Amino acid sequence: MDYDALLKELYGLERFGIKLGLDTITELLAHMGNPHRRFKTVHVTGTNGKGSVCAYVASILGRAGYRVGLYTSPHLVRFNERIQVDGREISNGDVARIYAEMAPAIAKTSGGSRVKQPTFFEVTTAMAFHYFAERQIDIGVIEVGMGGRMDATNVIHPLVAVLTRIGLEHTEHLGKTEERIAREKAGIIKPGCRVVTVDQPTVPLITAQAHALGCPITVVGRDVVYERLAFDLRGQTLLISDEGRIELQIPLLGSYQPENAALAYAAVRELSRMGLPISEEAIVAGFKETTWGGRLQIVRSKPTVIVDGTHNAPGVPTLSTSLRELFPREKPIFVLGVLEDKDLKAFADHLGPLASRLLIARPDTPRAYPPEEIARAFAAHVKDPLIIPKVSEAVDRAVSLAGPDGLVVITGSIYTAGEALAHLQGR
Repeated sequence: MDYDALLKELYGLERFGIKLGLDTITELLAHMGNPHRRFKTVHVTGTNGKGSVCAYVASILGRAGYRVGLYTSPHLVRFNERIQVDGREISNGDVARIYAEMAPAIAKTSGGSRVKQPTFFEVTTAMAFHYFAERQIDIGVIEVGMGGRMDATNVIHPLVAVLTRIGLEHTEHLGKTEERIAREKAGIIKPGCRVVTVDQPTVPLITAQAHALGCPITVVGRDVVYERLAFDLRGQTLLISDEGRIELQIPLLGSYQPENAALAYAAVRELSRMGLPISEEAIVAGFKETTWGGRLQIVRSKPTVIVDGTHNAPGVPTLSTSLRELFPREKPIFVLGVLEDKDLKAFADHLGPLASRLLIARPDTPRAYPPEEIARAFAAHVKDPLIIPKVSEAVDRAVSLAGPDGLVVITGSIYTAGEALAHLQGR
């Protein structure tokens, strides 16, 4: 099977939808020899910031001399982005080979039943664990797909469990309140691991779960504090303090990234206490060299074009704040494509007042909002929005309208960001 045909078959598993629970993934991995038990892990959940925290931690561990696996989702441009070892994406050949090797285990697990058929995410998670074990990694940095307790990644027993800031998301699956969602996400805490989170309203609930399982907990904003010393379009300078003080440079933009960096710092400090030595030099270098695409990523100049994957209500205010900080005298042209389970009003209320123009596109997924609905949501803020069918065409039109001195911001979903990046980078 060639690679494109394989991906089509793999994506075809999405027809089985989202099935939260560990029975299927546990059986699948058992048929594969339980590869996830052959390496140490860090497990990261939360509403926003998960991917950035994973990227920081993986970069630092790599600079400390460890062989590091990184598993994140979703991808921006290529499926291969989801599974990386030492900063290199899994190859097309390895994806095809491992998928073929998994076929008997998938068939045994399903037993011909649609109910037990592994989903796309379950198969991808098992593929990542197989690849990491095969490559003999020292430690895997694993991002939760959705929630935590019943997520397919939650078969691991991490050294450190990280919970980023928690807000309302996927309420149809995780619950209607932040407390219910936090309880689901706290399900990644395992007996004897260490826990890192941020000072937020659900800290008492997370702390109770940690203490019940005998886990020390570190809270950023209480036990680890950070100060943002400077920022510009090249990155940010931070001062982080716990028992000592360390000044760090991070290349990722946004008012929210200092908190993510502090969470990552706390996580690697806990890893050191769990027996993985990590020097201050590795921490400094790892932060400085972190890359994470599609998060306030400046992809070209004249005009300045930013691609950002903000896709939910908790993330929109931070995007708005970051744009006001970085471009205080400019009103951007927005290219927007949003998925139908998201809060359009949040996008309109926070981004509408910033916009000079709005171009609405529909990313290539049946889950996208019809552009006309987005236009109606923004009607009170933006006059004469343009509806352009494809993201790539909307990007080209926005660049043309902006002129060399303008600002274009492409956002609304990971799908929109990925299509924009693929177009702008010629992939």
